[in-house]
Amino acid sequence: MKRTVSWLVSSVLLSGLAMSTAVADSQKNAEQPIEQSMKPYQADYVITRGDSEYGEGYRYLEVSPEDEWQLRTKSDISWFILSDTREARSVFIVDEENSRLEPREFIYMRTGTGSDKSFHGEFKANEKKVRNVDTGRMLDVNWEDALFDEANVTEQLRVDLASGAETFKYRVVDEKGQEDEYRFEVLTTEKLSLPYGEVEAIKVGRIRDNNRRQTFFWFAPELNYVMVKMQQFKEGDEQATMSLKSLSM
Repeated sequence: MKRTVSWLVSSVLLSGLAMSTAVADSQKNAEQPIEQSMKPYQADYVITRGDSEYGEGYRYLEVSPEDEWQLRTKSDISWFILSDTREARSVFIVDEENSRLEPREFIYMRTGTGSDKSFHGEFKANEKKVRNVDTGRMLDVNWEDALFDEANVTEQLRVDLASGAETFKYRVVDEKGQEDEYRFEVLTTEKLSLPYGEVEAIKVGRIRDNNRRQTFFWFAPELNYVMVKMQQFKEGDEQATMSLKSLSM
């Protein structure tokens, strides 16, 4: 049980509540410029499993007068005697010409039952390098074109959905400071009944090399493509569902 809770909290916080090459495979016919997609918001979520509620989370996106963006995420989960709190902060700028988010800093912290974990990365765009701030060492990553951290990649996905893209591929630095590739595809459009209310949303699935784990995201065009739901399965069993409870824009 401890391992299951730890895994799903990490995924909820970063993937929903996730270093990159291409932005999106079909972004040529943009329907909405990035300055319209990128607007500050605060989204609060409830985390459930089956009929049981056992946590909550939020995503808070803001911009400074110097046009530096900051995304903060947090999740708190309690399950019997287990507890898990995870926080992430991503600092980035917006490259309007390429419709791309360019990371500058990524901080991740985990506390609760079991071992505490953390990672602090600094993204040096001019040098195409990423430094582990805690150790002072450069990470072994391949930064050729676009690059994202595990938190702001979901914001890039919002931008690319608004552009009309349907398949996506990103290279990501995760919460362990390791390089990974995230792939997604648009599946369908559904009407959802959430604690927030009824909304129509685009369902996006994460593409993996095997089907043992499945992750689905829902983004609502009527709410500026904010993520309104995330659901995870492992070997066919629901692991966690995160649903929008309130939204301020």
